[in-house]
Amino acid sequence: MVRDLRLGVRIPRDSLQSSVLEMSVRTDLAEAHRVARLSLASGGNWWSARSRRALAITAIRAMWVTDPLPPWASDDAIVEFVGAASLGDVPIAAHRAAARMARHAASLDRTWYERIRNEIGALAYVELVAIVCIAAATSSLRHSLGFDPLELPPANDDDASLIDSPEIADARLNWVPVATPVDEVAAVVQALSAVPSANSDLWRLADAQYIPDAEMVDPLWTRGTLTRVEMELVATEVSWARECHY
Repeated sequence: MVRDLRLGVRIPRDSLQSSVLEMSVRTDLAEAHRVARLSLASGGNWWSARSRRALAITAIRAMWVTDPLPPWASDDAIVEFVGAASLGDVPIAAHRAAARMARHAASLDRTWYERIRNEIGALAYVELVAIVCIAAATSSLRHSLGFDPLELPPANDDDASLIDSPEIADARLNWVPVATPVDEVAAVVQALSAVPSANSDLWRLADAQYIPDAEMVDPLWTRGTLTRVEMELVATEVSWARECHY
């Protein structure tokens, strides 16, 4: 085993080689994941630090547990899965949504979203989507590379800030409300705009993992590793595997 000091993980040897397997992780990517992990244990706009951490843990467990909850899991099943002591002040509906988004994203539809929205609130739902996306992205990279499972830092004492959202409106391209003006950019770009802090957290990670938003229009953009075409090929394969229309 060899320890990667930047990520604080142990990388297994290649069993077919006698030498230690060397693996390099880009510094900016490692830093983006470090910041992302901290964001999951810090206060947001609609969820406290402890609530965000609890929801992220539910999402991560749902992704990798060998005996997953079904998409239609009952509240009793969610309580058993999460543990009554770990629910905290988070509504069971939010844990139920986090688990389903993380493990069964392809099963979501507008009727399901509207039911969850009515239980926890539309803007709290938007922030929950960001929490699950960040938890999924950071834990998936570690899992794919054979790293130790993701461990989140302890939650700080932040409460939800409850900062007023920007002017928002319903959009034709999204189920959730978004910041105005609506439908002037792709649905995925405006999806979390109604909660700017959550939107910034997710796009900070996306800039490092994929392409900076400002560079999307450049078909030749590269970091010097994969070409843009190769990046889009990987993105297409992942979208296909996850039944995502993007």
